[in-house]
Amino acid sequence: MVPGDYDGDGRTDFAVFRQVSTSGVWYVLRSSDNVFQTVQWGLNTDKPVPGDYDGDGRTDIAVYRNGTWYIVQSSNGQFATHQFGASSDIPIAAANAQ
Repeated sequence: MVPGDYDGDGRTDFAVFRQVSTSGVWYVLRSSDNVFQTVQWGLNTDKPVPGDYDGDGRTDIAVYRNGTWYIVQSSNGQFATHQFGASSDIPIAAANAQ
């Protein structure tokens, strides 16, 4: 499970990250309209790390691989990469501390 507010309606959407062949596929059930959204993003060995990385109030689809974060920004659809961590690190989910 990789729940988050992917559609920006203020409610948590159900989502899973599935390893399909050599790819990673995200299946999101949007709470705003009960429609499934499918996004191919990442490799089958990636770690899913969804979060609101661009600060627009919607959860961004993201994966972690060998010290690099690969993010699809929900605000503009652009891809971002960030080097942070070592290849042996295990990313963990963090709560919003507001």
